[in-house]
Amino acid sequence: MAKAKLEKGLVVATENKMGMLAEVSTAVSGAGVNIRGINAYAVGNKAFFRLLVDNNQKAKDALGKAYEVREQDVVTVQLPNKVGVLQETADKLKSKGIDLKYIYGTTCSCDCDCLLVLNSNNNAGAQEALK
Repeated sequence: MAKAKLEKGLVVATENKMGMLAEVSTAVSGAGVNIRGINAYAVGNKAFFRLLVDNNQKAKDALGKAYEVREQDVVTVQLPNKVGVLQETADKLKSKGIDLKYIYGTTCSCDCDCLLVLNSNNNAGAQEALK
């Protein structure tokens, strides 16, 4: 059974240049904060990092000195690492009319759970659909 909950993720906007992943991750780890999930992409001269961390305030304090940082509502979902689980999850969201804005996740090669992070048009509804 999925374990879905509402959380706050971070969105960090930086200049798009070589080495930004190193700079962002150095700031976060230097603050003693663990990154639980990450998604990054560039659009033109800007780079965007979506972070799920174990201490938002510490990460915001460390990153906010050099970058634009804001919190964003997300739904996190722990899922078993088995064939078809993502498809089942997607079907539940679709059946409730949940429109995803973005999704990213982790997997592993063992029996550990996977972690999905998503944002939608109805995060509370997504959480309820995935209980």
